[in-house]
Amino acid sequence: MNESLALAGACLDWGDDGQPRSRVHGDVYFSTEDGLAETRHVFIDQNDLPERWASLRPGDDFVIGETGFGTGLNFLAAWHAWGQTAPREATLHFLSVERHPLSPADLRRALSTFPELGQLADELIAAWPTAYARGLHRLRFDVGRVCLTLAFEEVLPGLEAFLESRHPRHRRPKRAVDAWFLDGFAPAQNPDMWRREVLETMADLSAPRATLATFTAAGSVRRALRDAGFDVEKVAGFGRKRDMIRGRLGRPPRRPGPDAFPSSPHPDGHPHAWAVDSAEAGPRGASHPPRTVAVVGAGLAGCHAAAALARRGLEVTLIDAEPGLASAGSGNRQGVLYARPAPSATQASRFNLAALLFAQRHYRSFWKSAGAGEACGVLHLAQDDRDADRQRALVDALHHPGLCETIDRETASEAAGLLLPGGGLRYRESGWLSPPAVCRWLLAGSRVEPCQARIEKLDQRPDGAWQLLDREGRTRAEADLVVLACATGLAQFDATRDLPVQAVRGQVTEFALKADDVAHSLRLALCAEGYVSPASEKRLSFGASFVPDDASTDTRPAETAENLARLRRNVPGLVPDRITAADCDDRAALRCATPDRLPLVGPVPEIGVMEERFALLRKNAQAAIGEAGAWRRGLYVSAGYGSRGLAYIPLATECLVAQICAEPPPIDGELREALNPARFLIRDLKRNRR
Repeated sequence: MNESLALAGACLDWGDDGQPRSRVHGDVYFSTEDGLAETRHVFIDQNDLPERWASLRPGDDFVIGETGFGTGLNFLAAWHAWGQTAPREATLHFLSVERHPLSPADLRRALSTFPELGQLADELIAAWPTAYARGLHRLRFDVGRVCLTLAFEEVLPGLEAFLESRHPRHRRPKRAVDAWFLDGFAPAQNPDMWRREVLETMADLSAPRATLATFTAAGSVRRALRDAGFDVEKVAGFGRKRDMIRGRLGRPPRRPGPDAFPSSPHPDGHPHAWAVDSAEAGPRGASHPPRTVAVVGAGLAGCHAAAALARRGLEVTLIDAEPGLASAGSGNRQGVLYARPAPSATQASRFNLAALLFAQRHYRSFWKSAGAGEACGVLHLAQDDRDADRQRALVDALHHPGLCETIDRETASEAAGLLLPGGGLRYRESGWLSPPAVCRWLLAGSRVEPCQARIEKLDQRPDGAWQLLDREGRTRAEADLVVLACATGLAQFDATRDLPVQAVRGQVTEFALKADDVAHSLRLALCAEGYVSPASEKRLSFGASFVPDDASTDTRPAETAENLARLRRNVPGLVPDRITAADCDDRAALRCATPDRLPLVGPVPEIGVMEERFALLRKNAQAAIGEAGAWRRGLYVSAGYGSRGLAYIPLATECLVAQICAEPPPIDGELREALNPARFLIRDLKRNRR
């Protein structure tokens, strides 16, 4: 992955006719005659999409791949046609690569030419990422029926982000592409888009007999497509353009044999394939797909997983040791939506940025409908000059202030509604939420009802189905697949006992406000050493303490005093002088953290098999081992979110469900490895620690 954190965006020139032209490539984005009619002729009709979509069954999906998102015209035209021809219960996945993303203003200006698509264009612009972070961006529309995944990247790494692995033996996607839109400016203006490696990667990503269409008829493109395995033909082009190309994959994608790749470093730097999940076939297209799922844990992680799987048609049982929802770490009355991206493009920084962007979109409908939170903005107060420098460096690395901006003390105080000690980094589209209300909102209308049972053992039958047993050995649930979203409860199960999770105690404090207390004026959520939310129900909530390796949930006056002192230190004047620890109410709960502060998301590894299969890493940490990982069939984990569950869990759940249901991924392979539950085992092998 490129070392820069984000892309700078497109540079456009505008013609007198309102046409956008790329300053980099010197070419127009769509036909000057009729861009929408051209898109329908070239991409919709030549891929035979209306006929193919009309034959889909409820629950089916269809995947379009595109090179060059541009103004989004092709996507909107496909979305429009999908709504007219596909079954209501089917899902369209649209995957597109874009190196130079347009700004929302430029998108609106370019798409205003097509009033027929106006409502869809408005939805696209409203969901458009507020930072052009390198990697994948998942946008959902039409209640999830249409799913756009943008790869903001150069074309080759952008396409490779959808592969399970860059290793030559595993250059395949979890869900293959059914039809291709090749639309990356003319070959003469943008030759990189039409390179052999790009077209071969397209073939690797393609389903059997996948189709393609492109406006160009260049001989070099026809020859390169044939070399990549596509059968192509020239057909009539649009308008004054005489010819164009359409085609179909004519051979199975390349699959090197077992001896085609040695267990030694590859000259091209291909990684080993330990993170490839070949143990689970998704519900679509599998011979024995999972139909029933048991989710253990009814907090934010469990409710997100249960709701997402139920939306995909699986029968979900949600189980928790306590009655109701959000009884443990997700039970605080208020929580702040925040993450900590950094200027550098480390895995942690990239995931923090991707998760925050996704979560802000995810919670918009909650803020509009649930009435238990507010998109009031979040301000990270700069603690010192060094912290302020890091904040400015982040804004510079993002290239534009869509996601966040640095503000001085005067501006920060005006935004917050009270005098602050300094400025900081403001995230306009974040805010605070009630985690229990989020859990209720997720399950509303989902047919998922939580049931109370303390699951202490998992047994897998010979047919692969799981039995979930309580302390007395009674079977409390049976399911084809299990998702463990029970935080530090992972330690009680044999299969997950070795996963490195840590209990971190946190105590939150709140007190009742009087009518004249200044805290009523607080309009922003503030983060510094801790956090404080705007008052809700005439109470101010703040915290939290941080005590590693302490599993007690008793409240402690010393931690109440610590929370009060921290808040008085960071925001002087916010806490009335009259307030002491005796005036406060507290709640203590456990966070579940990992050594690298990133969550555990994905299938549970078969540790003994993995140790044997990847033993060579003890001698050569760079060995390009061609074996896939070994996983417990039908057993997944979603845990380790620490204090950032509100921000991390929505995107992590999307990643989890994409693996279970064989959907295109919402994050690239590098980040999928960064979340994979087997990563610590692999690191230990490389360091010869096991």
